[in-house]
Amino acid sequence: MNYRCPVCFFDELPYPPRDYHICPCCGTEFGNDDAEVSDSRLREIWITQGAKWFFGKRPEGWSPWHQLAESGNAFKFRASQPHRHQRFANLMREPNEFPRVLSM
Repeated sequence: MNYRCPVCFFDELPYPPRDYHICPCCGTEFGNDDAEVSDSRLREIWITQGAKWFFGKRPEGWSPWHQLAESGNAFKFRASQPHRHQRFANLMREPNEFPRVLSM
């Protein structure tokens, strides 16, 4: 059984997001990082830092932008923070395309 990270929406966690397990995608340590910071704030930090894969070998063809968009929650993030919407939209890319560098 796989579980989904509430921060980055990586849906191949082999364990529930709790008990100090760490998401290999965004690096959130559940029960520690999310104890005083909301999942949405952790997500915003992860995205602002480039949404990079945190640990181990990332899945073939993995794209953080597709992962967020396919989660169904990326729309809520963009709609609630329109000034970040354009930055997020500009970062959308195909899996084999090099990311664009944007000024924050």
